[in-house]
Amino acid sequence: MSHAVPPAPLCGSGPDAPATPSLDVLIIVHHELTSARLETIVRACGHGALSVSSIEQARHAMKAVYFPILIVDRIVGDGDGIDLCREYRALYPQKGVYIMILSALRSKADFSAGMPADADDYVSSHATDVQLIARLRLAAAVMKLTPK
Repeated sequence: MSHAVPPAPLCGSGPDAPATPSLDVLIIVHHELTSARLETIVRACGHGALSVSSIEQARHAMKAVYFPILIVDRIVGDGDGIDLCREYRALYPQKGVYIMILSALRSKADFSAGMPADADDYVSSHATDVQLIARLRLAAAVMKLTPK
């Protein structure tokens, strides 16, 4: 299975796509290749991306900059992505945020743990690029419609 990023039109940034403002996305993933893959997809879709590999780095970034979209690994080397979801919502209660948990864990119990943590989406880390692009497009659409 190839993980190459599809052409930009799939991201909604082709010549016929309407011009839309980009959003900043914080990617918190401990696996370097997955992080690079996600950053490439986010940027190909016309959004800004910052990748960090630890909960500690994420906390510093989250306090410095408001990110409308977070992609959070369920298990990060120094902590639990679910806890980070709760922290981020508490940090910016007046602003909308879309949180996507990315996980290799596939059980119903894992999904059930993620969604009450204020996550908006729970995506398999085995998802294809096309699936990830679709989820990112949904997140961007929701955030563009959310009052700030």
